[in-house]
Amino acid sequence: MTLRRWLRSILIAAVVTVVAMTALVVAMTSSGSAADLTYRTLDYDVHIAANGDMTVVQHIDMRLKDRGDGDTRRPWKQLYQQYTLKAKNLTSITNVSVTDRDTGRQYQQIAPQSPSSVDSAQWDAQYANHWYVSDVTDGADSPLPYDAQETAKSLDSGNRTIEVGWNIPATTKADHMRFDVAMTFTGTATAYDDVASIQWEPVGASNQIPIGELSASVHFPKGVTASNSWAWLHFSGRSTTSRDSDGTLHATASDVRNGQYLDLVTIFDVAATKGITRSVAGDAKTRIMRDEAAQERAWQDSQRARARRVLITAIIAGVLGLALVCLGLAAAIRSNRDAQYRGDVEYWRDPPEMSPASAAALLAIMQPVPAKRLASRQLAATVMSLASKHAIAMLPGAVEDYQGLDVMNMPAQEVSAVMRQRLDPRRKRASTNTVAILPVARNNRGMLRLSESEEGALQLLEAASQRLNSPVFDLKGMQRSFSGWQEGVKVQGRYQAAVDNEFAALGATSSTGIWARVSGGCGLALAALCAVTVAVSGQLALALLVAGPLCFGSCVVLAAARSVSLSARGQVLAGQVVGLQRYLEQFSDFSERDVDDLVLWDRYLVYAVAFGISGTVLRQMAKMNPHLADPQWLDAYAGTSLMYWLYRPYLWASPAFAGDGVISDAAQAAASGSLSANVGDIGAQLSSSFADLSHTIQLASPSSSSGSGSGMFSGGGFGGMSGGSGGGSFGGR
Repeated sequence: MTLRRWLRSILIAAVVTVVAMTALVVAMTSSGSAADLTYRTLDYDVHIAANGDMTVVQHIDMRLKDRGDGDTRRPWKQLYQQYTLKAKNLTSITNVSVTDRDTGRQYQQIAPQSPSSVDSAQWDAQYANHWYVSDVTDGADSPLPYDAQETAKSLDSGNRTIEVGWNIPATTKADHMRFDVAMTFTGTATAYDDVASIQWEPVGASNQIPIGELSASVHFPKGVTASNSWAWLHFSGRSTTSRDSDGTLHATASDVRNGQYLDLVTIFDVAATKGITRSVAGDAKTRIMRDEAAQERAWQDSQRARARRVLITAIIAGVLGLALVCLGLAAAIRSNRDAQYRGDVEYWRDPPEMSPASAAALLAIMQPVPAKRLASRQLAATVMSLASKHAIAMLPGAVEDYQGLDVMNMPAQEVSAVMRQRLDPRRKRASTNTVAILPVARNNRGMLRLSESEEGALQLLEAASQRLNSPVFDLKGMQRSFSGWQEGVKVQGRYQAAVDNEFAALGATSSTGIWARVSGGCGLALAALCAVTVAVSGQLALALLVAGPLCFGSCVVLAAARSVSLSARGQVLAGQVVGLQRYLEQFSDFSERDVDDLVLWDRYLVYAVAFGISGTVLRQMAKMNPHLADPQWLDAYAGTSLMYWLYRPYLWASPAFAGDGVISDAAQAAASGSLSANVGDIGAQLSSSFADLSHTIQLASPSSSSGSGSGMFSGGGFGGMSGGSGGGSFGGR
């Protein structure tokens, strides 16, 4: 296998892998419907009072997307948060304030108003820049006035949903809108004989607005420190927890998706409290700590088992994939070896036992070339072969140059003599060739002993002749005659079928690389399965680290493997083809050959065209045999040879026939056939995913622990129970 083929296979594999992995990243980071409203960041600054009330200040940075549909515009006019009041943990919300941080404007209170029935101009003039509080227990379309004291008295009969909202000027879209929203939660604490407890839920399971980054700082009342307070964070995503020596809690949560809740559970010395309205007899510290520890253990056990499953899946896929790639590479190397000649023939001095078109196809198995280039070589060599067998005459230049000459019957020497007188040597001759279908092709075709491919090429030329209504035409005219001719496709198809059938009849090839293709295909299937399975589990980085190399290796195998090899018969014929190619390229010494060898010289040139080395051979012949530069010798001995028209025009003092390039051009003329705040932010998703990967590996260790079971609030959160005070749910209209 050549270095060039390896490099080509690696390049193809790299491109496919990059495209596939990019598609995976885009699919995972863009999964679900992108939220129209997202909280980029949500920062809480919370102070717990001695009576258990919580003063909550939110610093919000949100993004509003354009909700337009065609000519319809649906601007944003109202933003809101909804909280659930319960007799057992949150009895009222008071002291609301809203400030637009971008403008510094402090909103004023107003009665609730649905924006759907108010146009933008009236909304901006009458309702914007205000906040409201309403009771939406019966639905947002039926808001009721909210009275904190009266509502608190009625909680024994059922929970109430309270909406705190603020009206903004009609806004089509905004990349950043920043607000400070403050409120006081009352009745959130429960006093026991030993501790006071609060379970606060700023984000509830009913929330549908994703949050990119959430952070919270919670300050305890005077007298509470790190030594007499304990806390736990319930969150199933990636989070961090820490605390200061004065007991202040700090927590962060990344990529809070819709449906994910976040609860902060804390207990602290009841002696530091005063005036908590709800009390329960008995001690609670030990019970709560034991319950939190049990929840964390259960969570860690489930996460550890999940992490192990993910890692085991990845390891198994990686090992199996490595085995498939190794097997595939070995099979690919063998398939390339099977496609090479392995005999002992160094040089072959006779035409091979096959047509020029078949020789070109056989060489292309050992030395691959693009399909179009192969087809060009085959047709060019076949047409040259027709000329060497005198089925046609092929002359340099355009057909107009030969007007008035009977090139089908005149000896080549006479045509040449006329052309020397007729053509201005300073004028550049057209880069085409003129074809004349000789009478023998019509009158005594059998004596030409044409191969199947040669017969197909001759029929192709005859079709052009009929289209042009002349047996003499140039290849540019032939191209024009076939342009737009639908039947021409069929004629060309019959020629190509003849070429293919002729080569197949040689029995020179057999199938190879089956195991390489099976291994590569299985490797790609395994890479796709692993990528989807691991990525869906939330481990996009791990999916990329496993599926990426496996995809790359499998693609290298598939690109490098050969599907066609040489059969036993093919090895014999390949020796003739490769041997002749070497002979023509390296040791073409024609100095000792005489006139009797001109027929052999013609056949050499035909096969040189088939091998794509006609330019080299033409120059080699001219260098080795000075007769070819002698016009008198050419006129005397080579008039009936293909060699004549390849060398004699040089001596007209006009640009020489380019051989390989012109023939190739002629041949071509004849052959002319769930929601995330980071939706769409790939960089953010990848950063988050690699952090998740590290976390997963740590979780897989039996000794891993978040360290927060003791209530010291360190090491991150865990997926404990929900149901804390608030159950926050956000939105916009």
